[in-house]
Amino acid sequence: MNTVITGTGHCLPEKIVENSEIVAAMNTTETFIVERTGVLTRRHVEAQSSVKDLLVPAARDAIRNARLHPYDIDLLIVNTLSPDYHDPSEACLIQPLLGLRKIPVMDIRAQCSGMLYGMDVAHQYIRSGKCRNVLVACGEVLSKRMDTSDAGRNLSILLGDGAGALVLSASDRKNAGIIDLITYADGNYFELLWTQSPGSANVTFSDDEDACRHFRMNGKVMFNHATQSLVSVAREILEKNGLSLADIDVVIPHQPNLRILDAVREHLEIPDGKMLINVQQYGNMASASLPVTLSEYIAQNEALEGKLALIISYGSGATWGAALYRF
Repeated sequence: MNTVITGTGHCLPEKIVENSEIVAAMNTTETFIVERTGVLTRRHVEAQSSVKDLLVPAARDAIRNARLHPYDIDLLIVNTLSPDYHDPSEACLIQPLLGLRKIPVMDIRAQCSGMLYGMDVAHQYIRSGKCRNVLVACGEVLSKRMDTSDAGRNLSILLGDGAGALVLSASDRKNAGIIDLITYADGNYFELLWTQSPGSANVTFSDDEDACRHFRMNGKVMFNHATQSLVSVAREILEKNGLSLADIDVVIPHQPNLRILDAVREHLEIPDGKMLINVQQYGNMASASLPVTLSEYIAQNEALEGKLALIISYGSGATWGAALYRF
C-alpha cells in the first residue's frame, strides 16, 4: 500500500501588499528589500481575519479535489505558528468548521517544515493501516506578527499570509506516491529564529514585554545553516535512492527568501526552470509556503503522472527535511 497525495488546496488573501507600503511602515528601502530577499509583493489578511479563515477554505478544496467528503477523513494534522488562540489546538478549532467526524486531530510545531513533518506522520498512520485518508493543513497569518521596529524589520519585510492543505490517502497504485521522506531537527539552533512570549519561561513580564512577543532572528547564521541543511538533505535523499538531479522533474522548496533559494540552486546545480519559486509574489509564508507552492503546481499542470518531485524544506527549531514523491 502506497501513500499518495489525492488532493491539494490553497487560500491566499486578496490584499496584495507592495514593497512601497512596507517602506512606509518601517525604516527600510525598496532596494534593500529586493536585494536582500527578492520579495516584490506579499498577501496580507484584513484586520478582522485570522488563520482559520485561510485554513478552512484550503482544506475544503483539498478534500473536494481528492473527491472525498469530510466524513472520509480519518486524521487531521495542522501546522501553524500563528494560531487563532494560544490554546487549545487550531486543529480542534477548525475540525467542526470542516464538518469532520470525531476523529483524532492535532497541531504540530515543525514551523516551516510543517508540511513535510505532517506528511511523515500521515505516512506512518496510513502504512500502519490505522488511517486511510489524512488531511494535512498548514496556514499562517504573519502580517499580525510584524515588528516594524529596527530590531524586527529584516524579518518583517519578508512576511506573507496564506494556507495550503493536502489529503494523503492509501493507494494500491504502483510506482506512485511517497518514495522516501527524511526529517531532521537540531535544537542547538533554537535561537536562530524564536519568539519569547507567551511562554512559561517568562517568570515576570518586563517593560520590554511587547518586544518579547515578536520574532527575533539571527539572520547570518540562519542563512548559512538553512542553505547547508537544504543542500545536504537533498543530496542525501537522492544518493540514498540512487538518483541524481537529472532524474528529478521538479524541485519544490519552502520559500524562505530568494537569496537562500539561489544559493541552494547554485550548490545543487539545479537547471533553470526546474525549481519552483514564488517568494517574489508571496513572500515567506512560513509553513504555508510549501503546500501553497505544491497546490499551485498541481493546479497548473494536468499531465503530472509519472513525474518525480524533490520536496525540500527548512524551518526554525531548526527543522528540515526532504521527500521524493512520484505523481
